[in-house]
Formats: sequence, structure tokens, C-alpha cells
Amino acid sequence: MTGIPGSNPWEQQGQTLGPLLDDVYATVIAGSDSEAAASIALAIARVQGARRRVAIADLIGESPTLESLLTGDDPHGVSDSFLYGVSLNKIARPIDESGSIFLMPSGTESVANESVYANDRWRRLAAGFHQVGALLLIVAVPGTPGFAELCAYIGALMPVDGATFPIPPGVRVIAPPPPPTPETTDTPAPTRASMARARAIAAENDASRRRKRIATLIVLAAVAVVVGSQWNRIKPLLPAPVAALLPGGSPDSARLIGDSTGVITPAGPRTAADSAFLADSARLASDSALAAREPLAVLNPADSLRALRYAIYFATANTREAAMPGARILALPAVAMSPVPEGAELWYRVTVGATNTRRAANAMLADLRARKVVGAGSVLTVPYALQLADTVPFAAVPARLAEYNTRGIVAYALRQSNGLARIVTGAFESPKQANILADSLQRNGITPVLVYRTGRAF
Repeated sequence: MTGIPGSNPWEQQGQTLGPLLDDVYATVIAGSDSEAAASIALAIARVQGARRRVAIADLIGESPTLESLLTGDDPHGVSDSFLYGVSLNKIARPIDESGSIFLMPSGTESVANESVYANDRWRRLAAGFHQVGALLLIVAVPGTPGFAELCAYIGALMPVDGATFPIPPGVRVIAPPPPPTPETTDTPAPTRASMARARAIAAENDASRRRKRIATLIVLAAVAVVVGSQWNRIKPLLPAPVAALLPGGSPDSARLIGDSTGVITPAGPRTAADSAFLADSARLASDSALAAREPLAVLNPADSLRALRYAIYFATANTREAAMPGARILALPAVAMSPVPEGAELWYRVTVGATNTRRAANAMLADLRARKVVGAGSVLTVPYALQLADTVPFAAVPARLAEYNTRGIVAYALRQSNGLARIVTGAFESPKQANILADSLQRNGITPVLVYRTGRAF
């Protein structure tokens, strides 16, 4: 990497801002001076790159600050990946000696357009970086068509160089805390006795911290001995993204920013019925006739205005096993697993929640971010689901959901005004999007019914 860290005021500002991203996995960095924003992003990457992998995406468009770091003559970048399908692993190039900081240049086409900025793929990437504990920095230009959508997909925005521009609603703004307000009262000068007491207390505190550090080092050394002796047995059991971040892991950026957006811990072993269901879903996904087939008719079209049309996007993976959420997520209301075709590929999307106002969905998203359940997240409009049962007493809901789970179906319940529950699966933006899951259910002996999601999530 060229340049001397901290050699210009923007890099110095980036070094100051770097620690603010310790609990962040993706953010947009934007300012009135694009090159200043790029310099700040590089400095942040250096700070964060000391402890995890970082990728910088250039949405400025051939930023001199960023382009100067590249070697070789490969012109491909973000635009080629988003518009023409070039692999992200091909365009991401390491730009530091340790191989922990990657740059995704803008590419051969202009990135200053809505098809790149407002591309839903950013949503998947943000979720993937969260899953592997890495950091995605997107250097963007305010006012570009799709800028608001980009910020919503990523979930966080860092304005720099004093720039002011409209902040999309529901997006976390990362900024340094305001300077402390100076005291207005005069502080009495310390006496000789009080200074002596302060020195004595400081010395005792130092001694106490030293004793604690020694004790901690002894414990860590003992743990290291045990782990070291069993390392060859332990390492193969680690999840691939974790193993890749360890010394000696694969330098291939596929471990960090591959199109499969991270591995989520499976909820548990799959049953034989579940395995059959998964195999059937995969087979249906490649059925070109299915993609062209007309969707099911909606059972309750009169409920469109009161539909629970909003949910929180959690993650997407290109295998169902990888997308299967763990127990913490499955405990949330209205968790849906939806196989969604995108071009020639099938993605398994996980959403949580079911609300009939975007305001309520934004409040839920803010709460999930505050509790660090999601790192980025965004609000999706998914009013449709496939109904499995519609007259289930509340007391019978847990048993019915467990029954569907043994068959490999991620189902959830919606309370209805008649005192009964409707059990559904999936959450879809359009009726046609539900075709793959509907046919998979049909082939496994379940007659699916397409409905608007209504009621209240359990």
C-alpha cells in the first residue's frame, strides 16, 4: 500500500474514526469531497485490518486515491460484477502485505447509476460480512441515483469531511461523539495532601491491574497448551469462515466476499424427510418450465390493504443448509425461509417479522441492530406467503410448527381475529416468486395456498 499512514489530514481523521466501526460490519462512507472520503476509508481499513479482513468498494468511479493501490492490468470491478456477472472473487484484490485489506475497484462501466447503487445484491453482501465478522466499506457519492437505497441495504452511513446531505430513514449514522462540555465552575487547586493520596491510589490500581494481567496470562497459557495439543483435531471442526480468518487460512478472498453471503449455524441435524424436501427444492430450482408458469391465485385478495407486508431481511445463502438460522433467530417472530430465484440462480432468503407498517418494521430493525442480532439488515416488502393451515387453536400452534419442522419446512403462525391461527411458510414479494416453494410442497404431499399475510405474528 502506498503512502505513509497519517501523512495527510484525511488519513489522520480516518485513524480517529476507525475504532468507531469495531461493532460494524458494513457501512457507506460519503462526503462532499470524494477523494477525501476515499482517503478516510483507507485509513479506517488500516485500523480495522489489524484485527479482521476489510474490503473497500469504489462507487466513486476510478478514484485516483484507490486506483493508485492496484497492480496489474485487470480492469474488472464492481460494475462488471453487478452488471455482467463477473465473480466478486475475481475483482477483489489485496492491497496490503498481510492480505487482510481488499479493494473492489469501480470497473469498466460507470458505477454512478441506479442499477449499481440500488442493486439488491448489496443487501446480501452486508449480511455475508456480518456472518464472517469482516468489514465492508463502500465509498459512495451522495446524490447519485440509488444512494438512499444503497444506504438502506447496508444499514449504516458515515458522513465525512463535514458533509451534510439527507439521511435515509432507518439508517444508522456513525459519527464521533461531540466534545465534552467544559465545566463552568472553577475547580479548586489540589492540595499537597490530596495529590499524595491520588498518587497512592494510582499506584495501588496499577499494582492490582498488573496482578490481574499476570493471572490472565497464566490462564491463557494453560488454555493454549491444551488447544495446541489438540489443534489438529479441533481445526477441521471449525466453520469455514472462521478457519479462513485464522493464520494459515486460505488467502483467497472467496472466504470473505464470495457470492455465498456467509454461513449461518444450522439449527440441528436434518431428518430423512427434510433431506428429501431439500433435494426436491434443488431439483425444482433448475426447472425452466416452472419459472415461466403462472403463479397460484391469491386466496384472500380482499385482504391486500391490511396485509402484513413488511419484514426484516436477515440473510441469504445459495444453499438451504447454509441459510438455515440458528436458535436465536428462530426464536424471533415470523421467521421465513424463502427460496427465491434470481436469474439462473436460486437463493435462500431468511426474513423475520410481519408488520403492516414500515414504521413498525423500522422500529423492529432498530431493536435488532441494538441487540446485535443483525449487523446490517433492511426492510423488505413481502406481503405474500403459502398457507399450510388456517384454523389452528393457539394452544396447538407449537405442536403443529414442530410437526412441519420435522418435515423440513420452516413455518410460522399468524394470530387471526377469530381466535385461531393461520400457519404459513415463506415470505414473498410477488405471487410468482412463490412458485418454487409451492411446487416443492405439492410434491411432498402438501397442498399450498397463496395468501396475503394477515393477523399478528406470534
